[in-house]
Amino acid sequence: MTADLSGLKERVPADLVPSVEQLTTTVRATQDPTTPPQERGAVVRSAQAVSAALQVIGDPGTSPAIREQLTGLVKQVVATLDVAGRPGLPPGERSTVAFVAEHSASTLRTIGDGRTSGDLRNDLAGAASGAMAAVGSPYSNQSNSVERARVQADAEKVSVTASEAADPDTPDEGQKATAQSAHQAGATLARSADPSASDEERKKARGEADEQIDRMEQKLEEALTAQGLPDVPLGKAAEVCTNAVFDSTAEDTLGRNLRSLLPEKWDAEGVKDFWKSRDMGNDALDVLTQLRNDEYADAPVEVKRLVPGLAASVPADRIFGMLGRPALHCLSAARQLDHDFGVKSGSWVKKAEEV
Repeated sequence: MTADLSGLKERVPADLVPSVEQLTTTVRATQDPTTPPQERGAVVRSAQAVSAALQVIGDPGTSPAIREQLTGLVKQVVATLDVAGRPGLPPGERSTVAFVAEHSASTLRTIGDGRTSGDLRNDLAGAASGAMAAVGSPYSNQSNSVERARVQADAEKVSVTASEAADPDTPDEGQKATAQSAHQAGATLARSADPSASDEERKKARGEADEQIDRMEQKLEEALTAQGLPDVPLGKAAEVCTNAVFDSTAEDTLGRNLRSLLPEKWDAEGVKDFWKSRDMGNDALDVLTQLRNDEYADAPVEVKRLVPGLAASVPADRIFGMLGRPALHCLSAARQLDHDFGVKSGSWVKKAEEV
């Protein structure tokens, strides 16, 4: 990845050279074995999206409007990843900021596609920019921990929604409505964390952002559920669900709700990063983690026990905003466990029946 970026540095406009150099440094830093694998993956995937966007920017056939939009977003993605890598930032916040950068970067491909309508392109760019501005804001970084966590959680939802709106698998009508609502929410959320605004202005924007994020999540849910639940085996549904929850949910929340499922050694050492899972058949998933001593470990966990623990970590009324499309796999897994085994997965079962 770093070699690819170094090659691109010679072919990008001069004003993007510092961003390419910074991104190269960030990617190289994540190769440290102590870096949580989720964070490393988010940085690498962001860098891949940026590399593709740089090629579009350098294409003589790209319109000036698209080139300008992509240039601004590329700089912002790189700056957001830089925030995530700052020394002293708590691990949970590092993961959140990298998550926002990755999902925002995933919109670059659609924004850079000349076939994308101007309205959709502007809404995607506005949503991604707003989410990144919120987590990168000096005010957000200096505010109290409760407010900071609130802003970051909402920025995650905006970036997830923007990413899904940019996905070609999202139906056209749902795509437009979802992107527009994400743009509105992202712009207002950024204002709520704007250091140049007064306390009163930020407070007003915060209230507006709450309403707009609720509306955004509803639009996203409508767009995704229009396709129904995926017809996949329980093991596959659980794997996709688990990986999405691991990617979006705080490690302490996961540790609390999954503690009874973990091997004694994991519990003793403590889990630094719930990384990913692999389907071992419908009965179990192989769960991979990085422990606090930076050792990598894996163990089989029964799906019947794992999915209810995940459901305790992600409320059904927030599942689409937190997970995006994989939420459908979570609901599918919960429904199959309920119907086939009588195993309840909290509020996910009711939500699955509604879908």
